[in-house]
Order: sequence, then C-alpha cells, then structure tokens
Amino acid sequence: MPTELSATPLHLLALDDALKAAGISPSDSPADRLKKAGIRHFDEKIHEQKKEWLVKNFGEAGGKYPVNVARLIRNLVWQKKERIERKQDPPFKELVRTYWYMYLKPTLTRAGALSDETDQYKQLSENLADLVKVYSVMKYKDIGFRDENQPNRKMGVFGNVIPFSEKLGHFDYLAELHEKHHVTVIALGGQPSVLNAEYFVDDIKAGRTSLRRSFYLYSIVDFDPSGWIIRDAFLDSLRFYGIKNIQTFDLINPDMLTPEEILLSRYPIKAGPDMTEKNRRWLAEVSKRRYANMKYLFEEVGGKTKLYGLEAEAVSTARVDAELKKIMEPVLGRDEDKLKLYEMKNLDKAVSELILFKVTHPDIP
Repeated sequence: MPTELSATPLHLLALDDALKAAGISPSDSPADRLKKAGIRHFDEKIHEQKKEWLVKNFGEAGGKYPVNVARLIRNLVWQKKERIERKQDPPFKELVRTYWYMYLKPTLTRAGALSDETDQYKQLSENLADLVKVYSVMKYKDIGFRDENQPNRKMGVFGNVIPFSEKLGHFDYLAELHEKHHVTVIALGGQPSVLNAEYFVDDIKAGRTSLRRSFYLYSIVDFDPSGWIIRDAFLDSLRFYGIKNIQTFDLINPDMLTPEEILLSRYPIKAGPDMTEKNRRWLAEVSKRRYANMKYLFEEVGGKTKLYGLEAEAVSTARVDAELKKIMEPVLGRDEDKLKLYEMKNLDKAVSELILFKVTHPDIP
C-alpha cells in the first residue's frame, strides 16, 4: 500500500531495490501489482467527487491529511488510463503539470489535502514514475502526456552514441557535437525523468537503431552525489526500456583538471544524517575509477573527512572535446559506411531542394 513521500522515491532506487521496497516479485500478475500500488477500479469519476466520498475511499486513520495523497494520485492516474483505453476519454495530449492543474490540485483542494509545505506536483511526478517503472502497470504514452524536454535532444545517425548532460546549459555544446559527429544528444534538465527516457528510447527505435546494439554514453554531470544520482537514474531508465548493453564514460572527473584548478573550483558536498548514505555510495562508486586527482577532493577537518565536489562547468568544453577525440571518435570510426550513407541521403535532399528552388525562382542565378 503506498505511503506518503519517502526520503528516496522508488523510481530513483536501483530497480531491484525498488521492487523489493514495493514488495513486488517478478511472478506478480498485473492485478497483483495494482493491488500493491493501492489501485482499484471506480465507476465514479474520482476528480468530480466531494470530500466525503474522497475521505471514505482514500482516508487514512492518523494520517497527515484527510486522505492518503499517494493512493489518491495513483487511482486518479489509473482511472484516466482506463477511460482512455475504453474510448471514454480522448488521449490527454498535455503536460504532466497541466494534469496537476486540471485534475489533482482541484481534487486535493476538495479533499482538504492541498499542502503549502509539500511539493505535491513533485509527488504526482514521482508516483507516475513509480507506476511506470516500478509497478510496470502503464506507460506515459498510454495517457498521451507530452514530453516537455523534447526540444532538448537531437537524434543522430549514430543512435547508439549518446553524449548527455545533467543541465540544459550544456545543450548548445551537445548540439554542436550532434552537427559535427551526427551523434544523438540529450540534456536532462537537472533531474531524471522516466517520461523523458521513455520517449527518448521511442525516438531511438524510430531511427532504426536496434536496442540490442552496444550503446556508448558520455556523461557531463556534476562530480558529486546528486549529479551521479541523475546520471544513474537516466542509465537505469534506459535499461528499463530495453537498452541493456551500455558503456559509460564520465567526462567530468578530477583528472580533467590540474590539482591547482581543483583547489580553486571545488565546493563542499553537503553533509548530515540525510546525506551520509548517499555520500557513502557515491564515494564507493567513484573510488573504483582510481582517479589520480581524487585526493584533492578530501580534506581532514577536526578529525573528520570533508568531501568536495566539482561542477560540470568547471571543465571547459575544449577539454571535453579533447577527451571525446580519444574515447568517442574511435567508436564512430567503426561505422564509416553508415555515416557515408547518411551523408548521401543529406546530399540527395540538398540537390532536390536546389532543383526545386531553381524551378520556383527562375530569375535568381
């Protein structure tokens, strides 16, 4: 049965850990998974019901709100999926945020459960991601949600070679890589999105790239626990959608800077009880890579070790280019025939456009 927001949403955990936390086993039927998500069928339109009905069906004794918000969210979303499948409603064709304003916020208001303290739009996003990735009872396209991050990716002839960034600020640079090397690129916008990954993989398949191929991913994310949570969540979502064979190259790391540059650029990583496990996991993972300059991200203060991170912007794109020349261009060189075919198609298109222009503009030499 779903509870209110926990410290770490299920979909951000490694998939095996998430399934365990949700009490799901591979043998569970769809009906079993719906039951464990706290979902059941309602003939009444949930978003039109009054407070008494909402409390009767979603109330939780001793809870913070008159209703269990997570369970209400999941049932609202599931009912919309059901009604679309049965042709009772048309596909939604709107952003998740629009769904919040049209359906969830008014329902929470009537239930007396709208909060000024909790980001309940975020709670909607996280419960949606859990239904898709953890409980595996639906996909975003079942409802028709639009992907607001769609403008921040470009699909290339090399659908399996993917430089990606944590922040939108790197998208112009990624677009340059796309134009120069015909690779596929995506900027994640500062947070992992299962919706974004679903539609991104659909675009890869539409480009005739087999998901069974080896995929080469080049990350531009902050060298800190939060940056790597975004990195790992994106990679985990790609695996969930069928891309299993992934090699990852991390372009932001201490060996991309000199010791002097690290000391000038580093910043203290947040500590505290809520960060201890997150920091420990990140440190264990990056320590496997044996970066020579990692030692400059530690400092002994009062008998305790102070940990530092690096922002992605601390490494110039010129240095990233130099690194990609060593680790990405050899991968592209294996597909020269494919690139030539792509360029010939572009040439044919350019010739056709030139002929059309000449026909429609005879006075211009």
